[in-house]
Amino acid sequence: MSSRDPSLSSALAEMNKGRILQSIAQFKQIIRSEPANGPAYFYLSTLYTEMKELDVAERYLRRAMEANPNQGAHYYQLGLIRYRQKQWRAALGFFKQALELGVGNNEAVVWRSIGDVQAELFDRDAALEAYDTSLRLRPQEATTRLALGHFHLERSEPEIAIQHLRAALEIDPSLRSAYPVLGRAYRQTGDLSAAVEILKKAVDADPADQESRYALGQALLAMRRIDEGRAELETYQRIRQQVTNANENYKTGLTRLERGQLSEAEKFLREAVHLAPTYGPALHALGTLLLDRGSSEKAAEVLRRAVDANPLNAASWFSLGTAYFKSGKHTEALDAAQWAIVLKDDDPQYQRLLDEVRARIRR
Repeated sequence: MSSRDPSLSSALAEMNKGRILQSIAQFKQIIRSEPANGPAYFYLSTLYTEMKELDVAERYLRRAMEANPNQGAHYYQLGLIRYRQKQWRAALGFFKQALELGVGNNEAVVWRSIGDVQAELFDRDAALEAYDTSLRLRPQEATTRLALGHFHLERSEPEIAIQHLRAALEIDPSLRSAYPVLGRAYRQTGDLSAAVEILKKAVDADPADQESRYALGQALLAMRRIDEGRAELETYQRIRQQVTNANENYKTGLTRLERGQLSEAEKFLREAVHLAPTYGPALHALGTLLLDRGSSEKAAEVLRRAVDANPLNAASWFSLGTAYFKSGKHTEALDAAQWAIVLKDDDPQYQRLLDEVRARIRR
């Protein structure tokens, strides 16, 4: 969807730069000043879909559909929401409706999504037909090539999978999810050297890519490079155990919170963030606990890390704003409270915090 509205273009520019908070703020400003601006509602729906807030996403989409009825892009977006909800047949129906209404130059994207749904419904022939249609319409689409690579690998056709996966990476070398799939495909053909080469690239690019690291260790062992293979698998196991321990400490901390055992809860949550320093939910829980226990400055430090780890969590921004407010840092509190409301503008406690901060600043 497009618009000549300069404010909408500015919001889209922010979105395309990955400045999601800023783009949401601008889209919401647009609909406050122009309540019938369908494109602004539509783009908000796409953003909240990616944030996995599907009820909010559908609410914005319905407003877009009221403002501009019978738009193919709207039905495609509704299909994506149903797909995320794992309502496969409903998603398929909306994708087909989108094609009937017309989606401009995005027809290839819709066909790829149809392929994804048909694969979930185990209609392999229909899935392949949809993927091939998508590829014919847009041959240089890396995501479609990746989908076809997955598809053919699942059908035990690694040679065909390799062709598509290599093409995907030639088109978009940053497509990290293609690396472990291509490594698996090479392994199935017995080309262990190629598998090791591609999986090393994946791990070098993203040391946290556990799927690729495990596959790399297995491939090295298969090549009789025992020491290297064991080293990779030991690293894999160490990271896996660290993540498992962080999750267990986080869950135990929440259980202790529910029981009112605050000191015990703090101990477990601190251990969780020690093991996983960017674990957003654990940082949020620990920061909120410190805030409730009266340590507003320490809470602010932890909650700042929480919003850095996940800047799209409204609750973390609210708690951070509260911590700043109680610490006497009113300018910082104002910024945090405003970001909380940008993300979730229907929560009365967020608005109360903002009003309190503004009142304090005026005094």
